[in-house]
Amino acid sequence: MSNDKLVKKIAASKKYKGVYLKTIARIVKNCSEKYPEKQVEKKAKNLLHQAWGAYLNNRPNFKKILDSFEGKTKQAILPLLSLQSSTKERIPILDDFYKEIFKITGKPKTIVDLGSGLNPLTFLWMDLAKDAKYFAFDIDKNQAEFLKSIFKILNINQVKIGLGDILVNEFPKADVAFFFKILPLLEHQQKGSSLNALQKQDSRFLVVSFPTKSISGRQKGMVDFYSKQFQDLIRNQPWQNKKLLFENELVFIIKK
Repeated sequence: MSNDKLVKKIAASKKYKGVYLKTIARIVKNCSEKYPEKQVEKKAKNLLHQAWGAYLNNRPNFKKILDSFEGKTKQAILPLLSLQSSTKERIPILDDFYKEIFKITGKPKTIVDLGSGLNPLTFLWMDLAKDAKYFAFDIDKNQAEFLKSIFKILNINQVKIGLGDILVNEFPKADVAFFFKILPLLEHQQKGSSLNALQKQDSRFLVVSFPTKSISGRQKGMVDFYSKQFQDLIRNQPWQNKKLLFENELVFIIKK
């Protein structure tokens, strides 16, 4: 089966029809270069499952949530942040999270959030100027439509939600780019890709974060592990970086 036909087949499946087409095409191409033709479909689906499908078991019913969503306050947003583990972990530190980051970067006029998940919902905590712009990109079509609908209800026009794959697309120039908890996932998919993603993003500051706990809740050694891994990654780059340690998240701020 040709790559084009396989991409169409996977994209038409019930499980992966919500995934950005360019992501499916990228993974199929990579697998076709590594494995015999008979194994390509299986290997591609395995990678897609790890990158996206593994989260389907706990997938929110976005339509049901939208139908009942009425609030326009931070308090109304909090339950939505709990829908995804990454943003749920950020809830206890939100009041300080962006304040501390922006103390170093300055208040940005433009932000690009890559592999954003549901993090756009934390926009109300960013406390940006009325003319600031925030662009968020991810590979999940249904999630993107959900977020667009939420911001329409909130009557917030500063937030722009789009589909985008960090390993495929070029993204807008920005004062600050967020890479929240995404680098390990990139490395797992394509070794060496995380440094390339940081290098190619045209932003004055890159804000990179890592979890301080595993999915099972274990914390031992996570901060030291990711700190060493990150410093090794950028060792040969002419970048300054500062470290912020929050209760649930390890953050590095790169000045390019």
